[in-house]
Amino acid sequence: MIRAVRANQKGFHTALLQPGVNLILADRSTLAGDKDTTNALGKSTLIEIIDFCLASNTSPGKGLRIEALQGWSFTLELSLFGREVTVTRATDTPGFFAIEGATDDWPVRPTPNKEGVPGLDAKKWRAVLAWALFGISDLSAESGYKPSARSLLSYFVRNQTAAYNTPFKHFDNQKTWDIQVHNAFLLGLNWEKAAIWQQLKDQKNALDALKQAIKTGAVDGELASLGELEAERLRLATQLEREREALSNFRVLPQYREIETQANLLTSRIHGLVNGNIVDKRRLGRYRDSLVSEDAPTEDRLEALYGEAGIALPGAVKKTLADARAFNAQIIANRRKFIAGEIAALEAAITKRETDIAILTDIRANYLSALVGQGALEELMQLQELHAATRLKVDELINRITQLRQMSTKADTIKVETVELKRATTLDYEERRALWSQALSLFSEFSESLYKSPGRLVIDIDDTGYKFDVEIAGSPSEGISKMKIFCYDLMLISYARQRGLGIDFLIHDSTIFDGVDPRQRARALELAAAMAAKHGFQYICTLNTDMVPVSDFTSGFDYESLVRLRLTDTDPTGSLLGFRY
Repeated sequence: MIRAVRANQKGFHTALLQPGVNLILADRSTLAGDKDTTNALGKSTLIEIIDFCLASNTSPGKGLRIEALQGWSFTLELSLFGREVTVTRATDTPGFFAIEGATDDWPVRPTPNKEGVPGLDAKKWRAVLAWALFGISDLSAESGYKPSARSLLSYFVRNQTAAYNTPFKHFDNQKTWDIQVHNAFLLGLNWEKAAIWQQLKDQKNALDALKQAIKTGAVDGELASLGELEAERLRLATQLEREREALSNFRVLPQYREIETQANLLTSRIHGLVNGNIVDKRRLGRYRDSLVSEDAPTEDRLEALYGEAGIALPGAVKKTLADARAFNAQIIANRRKFIAGEIAALEAAITKRETDIAILTDIRANYLSALVGQGALEELMQLQELHAATRLKVDELINRITQLRQMSTKADTIKVETVELKRATTLDYEERRALWSQALSLFSEFSESLYKSPGRLVIDIDDTGYKFDVEIAGSPSEGISKMKIFCYDLMLISYARQRGLGIDFLIHDSTIFDGVDPRQRARALELAAAMAAKHGFQYICTLNTDMVPVSDFTSGFDYESLVRLRLTDTDPTGSLLGFRY
């Protein structure tokens, strides 16, 4: 129960609160001008201060941590487990919560800071709130998907405009697991099932992310079927065995390069000799043809040649012709002798070359025989490198096959576990029927009080976990949407009190009544008063005076007695802080 909200500055308007309904009103005075407004008097700031003292997250330059509020400290007086305590948090040192009061039985005891003031840091203060308000002392779930005091409190202190959009969320980007875990806790369901559901989602998301990374090349590998990968592995395994055999039969010859060089030189010499024989054999053929075709001309033929030239040969010339015949015969004989010599020389050279070729060929054969089955050291190293590269490919392929099998198996396992979790959650849901049925009945009762037709709080279980919804006839008008939240929150606080939880306050900003018909506003406030009295909790609501449905209250309902603080727009001192910023 919150007893008071105070500050360390004189201009602040202290809010003294009581059990039951507490109205914080912003009055528009008759002296206010047309440009004055009740929207900056501090109604929402009061809720923000309460949330601030209950360990809300805060950032420099936002909320209460602005330059205009430097040096301010806010104090919340409240009772925890029936014992009065005060908690003070300064805007300048938001990480420390000064604590006064009976704390002997707390699971975490306040300790003095360097100024000697006893207190707690944010984490420890939240732990105390979790224990005192929600009975949470040991959440041993393996993951971080656990109910937290701050998230649970946000359903009882709706401190953001976005918190009034849907009953099951207190900010726009609230994650699905957060919604499921905390609403399951508050409705008496098994929140641990919701946590396990999220763990399975995380595993599936991780698998999907890995597949996407492989597909886009961010991670080495490629998504092929197991059959394709096995075929490639077999091909590489065969290649690996061939390379292994080649290495096992490989012998290193230290003089390999020297012998290889000599063999290459011999090959070059043999090629030169063979080419020389080809040339000489062509010349030899021409010489032999020349011997066959060249003969001395006959006597008649020589005279005929002169006759054809038209020359009459006198007797003296005839004698000279006889000499010419003798000279010509001598020339032919000499030529035949020369050609015969050339032929003999060529035949000898060819024979010599053939002999040399045979000798060199035998020597080269011996060299090549020495190289058979052996190789140079660098060739061995090259073979070893190729073999290592192939082995690496095989190992990588085996890893990919194993990974793909594991991914496939894991995906199947997740599917099986999800089905089993759904079955177990449904069974647990049935076993808890007596508990959560109370929450459904309360919501139906409250909605019927406002609209004469009972609404429904729906709890479903599908393949993604718990699903929550509320239905009231007339949706989706803005007013009815807000009343869904009102009925849900009123159910949560009433249900929490029935279950014996320590939370005993519910706080709404005037946003809860935006667009709501005055008759429903009146019924809602009267219902809150009745339930607060019945279940022993405190309802704090901030309103502009013109939103109070004075004429629609039931006869005898004295709303004036519920007003704990009035703020006014007469001048800045009428605002909560005593000034406007």
